[in-house]
Amino acid sequence: MPLNPWITLFSFLAIILPLLNPFVAFAVNQQGEALLLWKQSLNGPTEALSNWNPTDETPCGWLGITCNINKEVVELELRYLSLYGTVPTNLSSLVSLTKVVLSSTNLTGSVPREIAILHELNYLDLSDNALIGEIPSEICNLLKLQEIYLDSNQLEGSIPVQIGNLTSLKWLTLYDNQLNGEIPNTIGNLKNLQVIRVGKNKNLKGLIPREIRNCTELTQLGLAETSVSGQIPLEICNLLKLQEINFFSSQLEGSIPAQIGNLTSLKWLTLNDNQLNGEIPNTIGNLKNLQVIRVGQNKNLGGLIPREIGNCTELTILGLAKTSVWGFLPPSLGHLKKLKTIFAYTTLLSGQIPPELGDCTALQDIYLQNNSLTGSIPKEISGCRNLTYLLLNSNLINGKVPGELSHLVSLHFVNFSDNLIEGTLPFPVLPLHMVFFSISSNNFSGEIPSSICNLNFIKYLDFSHNHFSMIPPCLGNMSDYLIDLDLGNNNFQGTIPKFVKCNNLRSLKLTGNQLEGPMPHSLVNCKKLEILDFANNKVNDTFPHWLVNLPELQVLSLRSNNFHGSIGNHKTKFSFPNLRIIDLSHNMFHGHLPSNFFKYLTAMMNGNMDEGGLQYMGDDYYYDSVTIDIKGNYINVEKIQTLLTIIDISNNSFKGEIPKVIGNLGLLKGLNFSHNNLMGHIPISFRNLTNLECLDLSSNKLTGNIPIQLTDLTSLEILNLSKNHLVGLIPQGKQFNTFTSASYSGNLGLCGFPLTKTCGNDEGQQPPPAPTIQEDDFGFANGFHWKVVLLGYGCGFMFGLCMGYLVFSSEKPKYLLNIVYGEQRNKVRRLKNNAHGRIN
Repeated sequence: MPLNPWITLFSFLAIILPLLNPFVAFAVNQQGEALLLWKQSLNGPTEALSNWNPTDETPCGWLGITCNINKEVVELELRYLSLYGTVPTNLSSLVSLTKVVLSSTNLTGSVPREIAILHELNYLDLSDNALIGEIPSEICNLLKLQEIYLDSNQLEGSIPVQIGNLTSLKWLTLYDNQLNGEIPNTIGNLKNLQVIRVGKNKNLKGLIPREIRNCTELTQLGLAETSVSGQIPLEICNLLKLQEINFFSSQLEGSIPAQIGNLTSLKWLTLNDNQLNGEIPNTIGNLKNLQVIRVGQNKNLGGLIPREIGNCTELTILGLAKTSVWGFLPPSLGHLKKLKTIFAYTTLLSGQIPPELGDCTALQDIYLQNNSLTGSIPKEISGCRNLTYLLLNSNLINGKVPGELSHLVSLHFVNFSDNLIEGTLPFPVLPLHMVFFSISSNNFSGEIPSSICNLNFIKYLDFSHNHFSMIPPCLGNMSDYLIDLDLGNNNFQGTIPKFVKCNNLRSLKLTGNQLEGPMPHSLVNCKKLEILDFANNKVNDTFPHWLVNLPELQVLSLRSNNFHGSIGNHKTKFSFPNLRIIDLSHNMFHGHLPSNFFKYLTAMMNGNMDEGGLQYMGDDYYYDSVTIDIKGNYINVEKIQTLLTIIDISNNSFKGEIPKVIGNLGLLKGLNFSHNNLMGHIPISFRNLTNLECLDLSSNKLTGNIPIQLTDLTSLEILNLSKNHLVGLIPQGKQFNTFTSASYSGNLGLCGFPLTKTCGNDEGQQPPPAPTIQEDDFGFANGFHWKVVLLGYGCGFMFGLCMGYLVFSSEKPKYLLNIVYGEQRNKVRRLKNNAHGRIN
């Protein structure tokens, strides 16, 4: 009787399987041993791998391990762990791996070439580590690879030309490394490629290879922050599945091709910060799925904004900032019901803001500052219920602000400064969550409504350069969040309000009003105050010694008021450790200058030299564009260094000798003691003021010689010692050879160059006259002409430019504090722009 074949098979298996078992078990154990060896090599805490137990028969139950039905390890996936080791290289027993993910695990070392033995691998993610070295070309032999993620490491070298071998590849992300060279044209072999992101490799250069036209499955193309150059190849416009193009901050030039309109699947188009020119093609209207368009920071990109953009009804972000687009904002923008943000600042736009913009009901951010927009603010904007940022500053907008804007309860940030807007403050109720509100440099008038005091979260408030007449008494009790309050250059009258809630106030400016009475002692509550400007008012008080309770004070301007009396004596305790700019000029102070006043100005001494690069006043809370008014000449200074240190006590009635301790203020840039009754000699200790650029001791009663040691002041650009009782030979050499006779006029006892009066035996020994400087350039009687400070012997051009008129003028209508915060014309021009400037 023949045997049943099934019985025969089962009998065979019953015999052979026990013999095979040890070999299967041995293979599984090898995989576990390889993983445990890698675990032991890690330098960081391995608690996350605590269930990697060597007593287990198989690693298939371990964290991050996935096995197939044959108990072979096919996936190793560990993310967001602090492993602190290298990528495993002992992979010979793990050849069944199809997926390796070790992202964000603090790995170092290089990408191991041993990965090339994993022939089944189709997914490799080593992103967000600290890997170095080159991308090994051996990886390009893994023909099953579909996804490679090596981004956010420190990889160097070029993209291997062999990348074209990976014909199964769909995702290739190499961004945020240090790759160089060019994108290989073999990229065109990857016909299944859907995503390529190689941006943020600044040394990656060359042209975009035209062979990319073969990548017909491509949906994302990212080359941002590279040095890729040339024109946008027309071949890209044939990749009809493209959804995202990101060429931000590269070196592309030429025009945006009209064929871009072929990419009807496109959702993101980011071309900002390149060198593009021409116009925005009207074919942009074909992109019905477009959500984001950013073409800003291409200064030569001009033309009109195409009205066809109204067809892009999915658009949420429109970025045109810092281009040369001109003409009107098209009314068709009103069709964009999903639009959230408009970046169109610093362009050549003109005309009125279209009322149709109010139809964009989802609009949250409007950035239209620094243009030439005219007309009034349309009341229809109140239809943008979610509006948070409204920046219209630095335009030619006129008329009145519509009261309907008070209905926009979500408004946080409003800047209407530097326009031609008139009328009273229109908001019966300001949105309670307002953080920034500036209407400076307009034609507003009337009273500031007391409702302003309900802004409990306000941080920046600027009403300067208007015609307001009354400060509400509640202003000093409005918000503990308030950082910057500027009420300068209005017609405010009455007394200065008391300040109660001012725990975070850093800058208080009341300059250029008609305020009277004493300084409010309540300012001692403002412990973080850094800038205090009461200049050009009618404040009647003695010197406020209690300001020593403000330890952060950096700028103090009491200029042109009715302050009187002495500023203290040798027993008075002064402590202004951070004070850098002091302006007490044009008051009625008298008495001696106490040495103690200058002794503790430690921020002006060499020992406090700022380190670690330039620092600026207000770096962490305001970003001003500073305008300096020098006899009608406006000069823009971006921000003011903390090393700008100035003392001005001119036009008072101080008497006695100049304290020698001033020579310790080694960081001092400007010193003006003119128009007082100071006596005695010029201190020899002034030789230590090696950073001094401007020195004015004119119109006093100083005697003796001009110390020869002052020739050591090689930074000195402007010197005025006129109208004193100085005698002897004028020192020669270095900077002193550049000063004209105007610096010494009115000192009958002085002789020598540049005066015509000789000193006995010095004829024929006069140094040559200073080139190009003319005596008429100075004009001390009416203040310096600003052009003189372009000349000189040494450094300090910017400061000299600012100080030529400001320090020495007897008129000084704007003066010193313009240097620190100027006309405040473009308050926070960059405050929000900085946050978005890189993406619009």
